[in-house]
Amino acid sequence: MLRESEFIRQLRTLLSGRVSGLDDQRKLDIIRRLSEEYSTGGAATSTECYWVPFVTGRRPIDEATYPGLGSSDHVALIRSGEESAENRCYLLFRLGHLENLTDEELACCEVKVTLSFAGPWGELATEPLPTWSSRRVTPRKFVQSESGAPVLADAAWRDAESHAFVLELSPEGDFLPGKGWIFEDLDPTIRTRATDSGDPFTFGNLFLQQVRAEIVLSRDGVSVSASEELLDVCDSRRFGSLYKRVVERVIIPDTRRQAERHKQPWLSHSYHPWFPVLLIGADKADLYTRALVEDIVHKKRHLTDPRWLLRVGLYLEFLTCIGIFEAVKDDLGDLLTPSERTAYETSPWFSEIRKSVNVEGWKHVWSLRGIVMPTVGAPNAGEVSALNLLAKKKATLAFLETHHEDLKHAIRLAGPNEHNSQETWHRVFRDAERAVLRKTPSAFPEVAALGPKAAEVILWHRKGKLAGINLTQMSSWFGDQDGLYASACNQYRASMNHVADWAKSKALMDHAGNECVPEGVSLLAAFMDGKHVRLGQLQRRDGYAETIDVAADAPAEFDVSRERILHLLRTIPMFEPFDEDELRHLASTVRPIVLGPIERIIVQGRPGSSLFILAEGELEVLVRQADGHDLAVATLDAGAVFGERSLLTGEPRSATVRSIDSAVVYEIGQRQLAPILQARPSAIDELAAIMEPRLRATAAAGESYESKKQLRSLAGSIRKFFLS
Repeated sequence: MLRESEFIRQLRTLLSGRVSGLDDQRKLDIIRRLSEEYSTGGAATSTECYWVPFVTGRRPIDEATYPGLGSSDHVALIRSGEESAENRCYLLFRLGHLENLTDEELACCEVKVTLSFAGPWGELATEPLPTWSSRRVTPRKFVQSESGAPVLADAAWRDAESHAFVLELSPEGDFLPGKGWIFEDLDPTIRTRATDSGDPFTFGNLFLQQVRAEIVLSRDGVSVSASEELLDVCDSRRFGSLYKRVVERVIIPDTRRQAERHKQPWLSHSYHPWFPVLLIGADKADLYTRALVEDIVHKKRHLTDPRWLLRVGLYLEFLTCIGIFEAVKDDLGDLLTPSERTAYETSPWFSEIRKSVNVEGWKHVWSLRGIVMPTVGAPNAGEVSALNLLAKKKATLAFLETHHEDLKHAIRLAGPNEHNSQETWHRVFRDAERAVLRKTPSAFPEVAALGPKAAEVILWHRKGKLAGINLTQMSSWFGDQDGLYASACNQYRASMNHVADWAKSKALMDHAGNECVPEGVSLLAAFMDGKHVRLGQLQRRDGYAETIDVAADAPAEFDVSRERILHLLRTIPMFEPFDEDELRHLASTVRPIVLGPIERIIVQGRPGSSLFILAEGELEVLVRQADGHDLAVATLDAGAVFGERSLLTGEPRSATVRSIDSAVVYEIGQRQLAPILQARPSAIDELAAIMEPRLRATAAAGESYESKKQLRSLAGSIRKFFLS
């Protein structure tokens, strides 16, 4: 709490400080207006505006069907050079306490938005974008069309009590030069960082700009409330361009040089020891970029927080590729353009990357680039020796080891993610498996040259399983070891778990259970063990059809109809105080969520303002112990209610809850329940009477890590949370 002297000092500092867009008179006008509002009712009744924050797992369009459960986008992608009607970014905002205004007072209200580039790290204060300086916005909201699809519709400020309003942005139209402004109109700080073209998303800007979005509510021309958020805007056209440069200007020229040294007239670069990891890695990146595009552009839900993965992938590309460029510079020349070289060596935006680039590590990997030409004692495999497979394996392992050291730094630069990093890691690992299955034949042309029987063993063999296979000659070359598919996926899983454990020790990531990526989320393990239903569940969770290079059984469809939801609500004791109309209102706004295998829906210690009902499947409840170990304390079956304390009181989550196989849960948020309790406050006491014994039993069973004193005055906590 501030002391009086500190309050006066801060107020005088604010009055004397320079504020963009405000002279001394406007500052005094704002203070007078706020004083008038506070003198009549205090902060509880003062008009306000604020951005709706991003919430993991939610999308802006949820507001159409599930009011109160929508969230703003916090990342946008530039997909092309021209504006596209399909590519939109939505920021949600709310206005508070407008019910206290008369129609005349409401008519004098205005909402204005200012957008400005803040640089790739969000630290700059620059001039506004030319077309977004205090731009007046009109009220719009998401509604359901006749087909059930969410669409934007005109609204009125009076809708503020029941709806979040929507600011619609076009990544290409609003953030690229060409629609009402040119590159030269931008703030000089942004322009001078451009390295290869006239836009703010070049190499010198790390292909990324954070956009500062400021919203201001004014009455009679005097500002009375404001809110600010940062939005990541990334140029997806440039993703992977540095990796492509490695292939075109490192792998292909080095293959040519080695061929000339061995007097070979021509040699495909697919024989280069670096080729498999780059080909498979590029395909993996393409696959999870597909998920990013679907989530960010089309508002799908393959990743609960796509921005974190985008940042990690972006920083990893810069760290790895610049590390390679520095390592090969003496042999191949500088692979950065002069303007890129200047930006890399002098720009403060590259300072953290410069500190983290692992040149010595990449020099070691570069030393393992030798192609094994035909030799006595081993069969030829196309234009090279079969032993080139071992050279590729050695180079791949060294490449991955150095690449994943870069990954640690990329995670550090991306920032902490304790909520959904585990599920993101699952997705990236499965996309790596898909890439291995899709690209291994192209990555290892030597295998096909050895014939179909040898190829089957090299690709699919499992260590120790020799029955029926004559490996006498092959084992003399390669030994008894897992085939390429199993070894690649197992090594990648072990490496990802190592990185995840390191990040967990640094409080950058978190995961439930002993391993971040357990075998149960592996496509290859499910396929090789004949678990085709699990394989289908994993495929569906990632947004794929039943097959993608491997066969999978289609999982059963879940029933998420409104009538089923209503029927379930009627059977749950917690909702006994509610009448039929109130239950139907809840059922119409409940949000169904389909979980994949071993996916968390609640994370212990995180904030939350919703409860969940398990409709189908099984869930596991985990409680973290003092030593960091996660203890499984319960299994939930269909009909179970969980997360209710956070909904009713706003307290942090007391346990982690995750699926065992696929599951369906229904989410009910604070804003969905609030209208019922506000209209009939007497239901609060009934609700508390029903819930208190359950919460006491939960605490006694060890499912709560908070003390039992939290159970006191449950009705008072609910009343304060919903009615204050």
